[in-house]
Amino acid sequence: MFKPTAPVVSAARDLIACLFAVDCPRAAGHQLSLDAELNRKRPDLTQTLLDLASSAQEHHLELGDALTAATARAACSRLGKLHPGATIEVRVPPYAAVQIGFETGSRHTRGTPPNVVEISPEVFLGLATGWIDWETARPQLTASGAHAADAARAFPL
Repeated sequence: MFKPTAPVVSAARDLIACLFAVDCPRAAGHQLSLDAELNRKRPDLTQTLLDLASSAQEHHLELGDALTAATARAACSRLGKLHPGATIEVRVPPYAAVQIGFETGSRHTRGTPPNVVEISPEVFLGLATGWIDWETARPQLTASGAHAADAARAFPL
């Protein structure tokens, strides 16, 4: 669950305004989604942020630091909920890290885990939204450990 903060909401609104110039119907949908989520008693911007990241990638728009950080954290949180475990650590420096599992491999409890995947925020968001597949991303990430490649099964979110 990603709770809204003023800088993230402001950056999301700015990105939506940019999207209106290139894709009016999708921008209107994002605006409605953002407003609907903000009006909830317990807003969760995870899906809204992922959708905005996907649209930004499609139209070659920059997310900016605030949205990149927020979307990486939200996506890592969702990744951890979808694949609970402690076999593989997925790192998205400098914003987030999450431990995931697929019922294989050893359970990591402390220290540096034996299976680590480190991905840049841009590549991670491409994987999370489906704009990049694992094979395309492979040269741009580092994976160590016998089960690190299993992380490919988690994408797209």
